[in-house]
Amino acid sequence: MADYTVVNIVATARLGEFFDLIDISDELDIYYAPEQFPGMSIKITSPKVCVNLFRSGQAVATGAKTVEQVHVAFEQVRSMLEKGGYEPYEKIEPSLSNVVITHNMEQELNLANLTLALPMARTEWEPEQFPGLIFRLQDRPSVCLIFSSGKCVITGSNSLEEAEQAVEILREELLAVL
Repeated sequence: MADYTVVNIVATARLGEFFDLIDISDELDIYYAPEQFPGMSIKITSPKVCVNLFRSGQAVATGAKTVEQVHVAFEQVRSMLEKGGYEPYEKIEPSLSNVVITHNMEQELNLANLTLALPMARTEWEPEQFPGLIFRLQDRPSVCLIFSSGKCVITGSNSLEEAEQAVEILREELLAVL
């Protein structure tokens, strides 16, 4: 298994049927500006995760580094709502929607050579626009940003297992052409 670091997990969950965000903002003293953003951003300090709560009861957590942090953040928001007199669901079932990880190939990479060596249909490189090579894995939702330093960012996975597989596939494809 290749080494990687989880840098962000985005997850969604339904916390209830409907929430009056203006009322919640007043009651729980949470900043809410609907003219700027339709959701209420609730910043959890431990773990450091931001949960955006929407009127529909849907919530999106960003910034988590583990699945456990996702659960803890949603549970803290659920608890805040409950203590404020609101009726969130008792059971919250988060769904991961994006796992972002980094991986280091531990060697300098020549992006011009990689552009020619990797399958052209899955490779984009416009150094004037973006310093990294964009590489799409075949039959996977994951997208890899490959930098000349050897560092790679892999995004678009829907689970930690899928992200881990993406690292393995990326390594295999890169090592095959290096």
